[in-house]
Amino acid sequence: MADTLQTLKEIIAEKLDINPDTITPESTLEDLGLDSLDTFDVIFRAEDAFNIKVTDYQADIKTLKDVVNLVDQLIKEQHPT
Repeated sequence: MADTLQTLKEIIAEKLDINPDTITPESTLEDLGLDSLDTFDVIFRAEDAFNIKVTDYQADIKTLKDVVNLVDQLIKEQHPT
């Protein structure tokens, strides 16, 4: 989770041009200023960074921690060891 969290913080910080240290797992996407198009862009960047495919995600994602949990779940499902 720590690596996933850090990578996602960097993706969001780059997208929003903010310091990644200001982003916490409890930060909501809305509080960060991500609109629906920004969220799609972050998800697309996460797909590239983690070599995963995200399908239906909007209903469950409110916070960065939700995104981390989704990405970790998809990594396990799509790249079992």
